[in-house]
Amino acid sequence: MKIATLTLNPAVDRTMYVGEVKTGGLNRSISPSVTTHGGKGTNVSCAFKALGIESAAYGFAGGDNGELFLKLLEPFLSDKNIDFTKTKCDSRMNIKIISQNGEATEFNEIGGPVEECEKQELLGKIKNGLNNNIDLFIMGGSVPLGAEKSIYRDIIDLGGDKTKFILDCDGEALKLCMANKKKPYMIKPNQFELEQYSGKRFDPVNDLDKIKSEIKKIYDETGVIILCTLGEHGALYCGAEGIYYAAAPKLEKSEVRGVAGAGDTFLPAFCAAYFGLVDFADPLAFGVAAATAKVTKPGTECAPVGEIIEMYERMMKNDHN
Repeated sequence: MKIATLTLNPAVDRTMYVGEVKTGGLNRSISPSVTTHGGKGTNVSCAFKALGIESAAYGFAGGDNGELFLKLLEPFLSDKNIDFTKTKCDSRMNIKIISQNGEATEFNEIGGPVEECEKQELLGKIKNGLNNNIDLFIMGGSVPLGAEKSIYRDIIDLGGDKTKFILDCDGEALKLCMANKKKPYMIKPNQFELEQYSGKRFDPVNDLDKIKSEIKKIYDETGVIILCTLGEHGALYCGAEGIYYAAAPKLEKSEVRGVAGAGDTFLPAFCAAYFGLVDFADPLAFGVAAATAKVTKPGTECAPVGEIIEMYERMMKNDHN
């Protein structure tokens, strides 16, 4: 299976650890900060790589932050798989602050503006890739200034029937794709993104049945498979087979080291099992296990496969007790 990812708005992620977040005051770190590459598509490619699966990575990168981003990416992806279009604008710098009680506060820059010629260059690369029989194309993240919210829809329209598009974005970009005649194969909203899309609010503890009903409604109306991640409360799947739920293993607050990229780790782990690239009977549980193992690592660092398998086996054991 040929896999590709797209990161329109990559970032350098700086994660700081503090005792307690004090708004309007001085916050001192209690341990060394961690600097990593950030962006949904590249996080997905790196998580695939950790599972022994290759993927091509497309996107934009520019300026000093873009150079640092690509340098941070080098240890995880081979040069042959990285095909980023250079931009005149600087790539983003995002700040993640994790307090001693495990709560995460994030400050994300908007990104861009990219120029029209840069956008057309990237679209040309993607079209060539799609013509070379990409089976699975995973697109995700925010859209930078200079690119239209319709860009994900336009890319889906470029692909043939062979390519399965998986979309992990929010707001208008998601709605435009779901309203299009040619829809994505699968979407992966988190709770907030589902609330945005549906116009409803949910409590994952008390409203699990309501969330199930909402994603079933979306599936029935569109035929698009829904993966909905609920953070520490697990994840849901809705497709032709029905609706399934996997609860996340409980972690101590002191174990939480990096929440950025948890959903981006869930998605490739799920896909790897769902499409038979790895041999695990429950794709949803394997995805949740990978995401749970990931948050014990700093920044966007992936957990080793062995730790993911241990988490998965722990979930399977609890499920049968």
